[in-house]
Amino acid sequence: MSDLNDVKSINSRQIKLLQENGISTAEALAMSPHLIVANIDGLGEKTAKKLIWNARNALGMTEFTSASQISENTELITTGSSELNRILGGGVQTGKLTEVYGPFKSGKTALAHTISVTVQLPESRGGLNGSVAYIDTENTFSKEKIKRIAKRFELNPKEVLSKIYHARIYSSDHQSQMIQKAETICKTRVARLLVIDSLMALLRSEYVGIGKLAPRQAVLNGMIHALSRIAETYNCAVLLTNQVATRMMGMFSGNDAIGGNIVAHGCHFRVMFKTKGFSANNSLKRRAVIVDAPDLPPEECEFYITGVGVSDTDTVDMPQSKGLDFEIESLYEESEPVAENTGRGMDEIPLIKVKGIGKGSMENLHAQGITSINELIEADPDELSSKINGASSKMVNEWQKNAKILLHT
Repeated sequence: MSDLNDVKSINSRQIKLLQENGISTAEALAMSPHLIVANIDGLGEKTAKKLIWNARNALGMTEFTSASQISENTELITTGSSELNRILGGGVQTGKLTEVYGPFKSGKTALAHTISVTVQLPESRGGLNGSVAYIDTENTFSKEKIKRIAKRFELNPKEVLSKIYHARIYSSDHQSQMIQKAETICKTRVARLLVIDSLMALLRSEYVGIGKLAPRQAVLNGMIHALSRIAETYNCAVLLTNQVATRMMGMFSGNDAIGGNIVAHGCHFRVMFKTKGFSANNSLKRRAVIVDAPDLPPEECEFYITGVGVSDTDTVDMPQSKGLDFEIESLYEESEPVAENTGRGMDEIPLIKVKGIGKGSMENLHAQGITSINELIEADPDELSSKINGASSKMVNEWQKNAKILLHT
């Protein structure tokens, strides 16, 4: 990393102006668009062009290099799932932009929280010993979730939280401003991961209608290029979560990431998350599909979202480490307090304890007069499924199977 002082003909006033606008290294200056630097008050077009060109000369960016001499310094961050790591080529890569898109509750934020912890692991355990800049546009960041994931990986929750630098975002202009500010975190706090959860939420709400498409894409383009520059300059990983829109294809429909070609061309890795089953609440299993990558085949895998982050299974054994003995909260809210199944009758066990039955399913079962485990097991699957919208006979059979397993645990 080179200081701005290494740039020929630059003075202290110009350095201060550049640093105030998030450009604090020679690399950042060399990769900045001319118009961005020229629009800084006190510089102007001629000065901006001269400084950028001098920075490129100082870094040797004005000469062609043999491909055999290209230095690749790619590092990987574990996702918490060996299967997801496998299709990603080992984990989330540094120096690149990784976009993860999918419908509501498909696991995007769960992944963002998980790697915000795993990046702090030592390299021997799949981390980078780094900190995190977390840009939160949807107010979905959870300290409690971070604590649970930290316990899973045997890290001190307080120390983990102290290395996550969070920014709550309220407008697209604020988002652009904090992306620039994130560069300072990368330099001064050794941030090896930059998370934006989610990229398009505010742009989607502020730029409405076809007439606003061009200005929206211009703002988005600026964000993508700034993120790409930060990723390359500081060799940090950038994770972007993205929303989807339903796209009609003849008689069929499917989910597609929003943001258009700007996002599609700007991100190096694009991964689609899918939910399993009729409802995202019916199962914690998710599917990940590699949509686009420069050097990865179009593979897919299954993983689980749990109360302690992304995993290969729906249950994770928590380590019993000294100092990490705080209570682990349940993943979903329960309609009533649930005690452990120790010596109670089957009629005392709430239906929501049965795997696959969420709050909505439990209310539907209650409406049909089924309020206990015993009544669920004895019900006719075909008859019950015909009375509950969205529940198939197969699903009811699965509930009954899980209910029987519950009774024997």
